[in-house]
Amino acid sequence: MKIYILCPAKRVTGGVELTHQLCCALNTLTEIEAKMWYTDIDDTRLEPLVVNEKAPAEYALYHTECISDYSVVDKTENIVVIPEGLTGYIDLIDKARIVLWWMSVDNYISSTNEADLDIIKNKVVLHLYQSYYSKDYVEKKITGARGIFLSDYINDEHGKFILPTEFRRNMALYNPRKGYSEIKPLIDKTKWIEWVPLIGMEREKMILVMQMAKIYVDFGNHPGKDRIPREAAVNGCCVITNKKGSAAFSEDVSIPEDYKFTEPNDMLDEVEALLRDICDNFDVHKKDFDNYRKTIKSEKEKFNNDVLRFVEFMDRF
Repeated sequence: MKIYILCPAKRVTGGVELTHQLCCALNTLTEIEAKMWYTDIDDTRLEPLVVNEKAPAEYALYHTECISDYSVVDKTENIVVIPEGLTGYIDLIDKARIVLWWMSVDNYISSTNEADLDIIKNKVVLHLYQSYYSKDYVEKKITGARGIFLSDYINDEHGKFILPTEFRRNMALYNPRKGYSEIKPLIDKTKWIEWVPLIGMEREKMILVMQMAKIYVDFGNHPGKDRIPREAAVNGCCVITNKKGSAAFSEDVSIPEDYKFTEPNDMLDEVEALLRDICDNFDVHKKDFDNYRKTIKSEKEKFNNDVLRFVEFMDRF
């Protein structure tokens, strides 16, 4: 049995990093040979194009290799892991067993309009859940779906040091690529706090900025168990979210309910009051996230155990 993990070439995203983490774990923890299968997602022909190249530099630490010949993939003894954003490639596989990894429910819905659910039902032998949100979605859409958890973990560089409170500024961070229209009314209302968008930053700079801030706010759609809230938390920030997507599930975003708002734009005064209280009493609020940080720091071990369970599961059939 060999495992091939489909992945967009030359993309640097949380999902792409996750595929490299899986490949690394399989090669490190098991006797199975695992390789990346890079493809050009901008090629609308959906042909089995293989990009034979090194992993993006950001993921060199995972020491993965990629295939150079598509013919090695589609064999009955093999497994192909396909992220939910690449379900259009399912029909390219006739013999290998297909495993679908649900990292981003919302992105799947918006990109496919759920048009290929019947193909998924017929050809996918196992679903991997990155979040409880994805598990809930699949079980509602696909009766009798066979699935197990295979979550993720954030890069080990996050949380290596924690800047003391006296060096932190009254600064709130946000991701402008996700839910900007939802957070803009809050930004406009709270000119007294420094708002910093997390965009165009290398990992080292993002860590430094998170170490300088007190708060991370995310009013986006939370299509999976997002990385940036966890990265901000382990770097010492307090986290405020809405209750969309995975944020509605305490298992995915396990912060206290006082920091979650169902309709933030209808509660701007309450959100602003919380921002002020965090800035004025940061050490008190920071303790509310101790359990969240503890959970995040245990995710790598859990991920490795999930990988072993996945291999054991696939060995059965």
